[in-house]
Amino acid sequence: MTKRNDFIWNAIQTVCWLIFAGFCVQTGALVFNYAYSLFRPVATHDLHLGLDLSELYNKNIAVYTVLFVIIVALSALKAYVFYTVIRIFKMLNLVKPFSDQVHQFILKTTYYAFTIGVISFVAHEIVKKLEAKDYQVGVIERYWNDSGAYFIMSAILFVIALIFKKGIEMQNESDLTV
Repeated sequence: MTKRNDFIWNAIQTVCWLIFAGFCVQTGALVFNYAYSLFRPVATHDLHLGLDLSELYNKNIAVYTVLFVIIVALSALKAYVFYTVIRIFKMLNLVKPFSDQVHQFILKTTYYAFTIGVISFVAHEIVKKLEAKDYQVGVIERYWNDSGAYFIMSAILFVIALIFKKGIEMQNESDLTV
């Protein structure tokens, strides 16, 4: 690889590591704050970065729990998506890039990205119904307002997975003819 390409390769890996670490910290903070809020309800006024679900907690703790489980699940899934991207970077051999192992990881990342999109969309619809019933949910939307991006990401990754599958077939044919 040229120096420029090597720099870009390393920069992308570094960004993926930073995003992964950020989502891990966010997931841990959310789990801690949820558990803490069960014992100290006053904590529901500022759960995470200004998220105020105190009214929801006071009206219906089951709905509060469901929304928090969705938030934590989305944060953990997003962290896992970037973890699989990091693993793809580590196992990718640029001399023979098409391997079944990389193909499987790309497919796995595709499925997780699609799952994030679906869960985000469902969560958005749940919150719309809660707001129609006069529940105050604050700025909770920021945890899943990127559902469209994850749908697009899953579509692009699926196309890349198909290209990898074809590349594996062509690479194997080339190996057989040599």
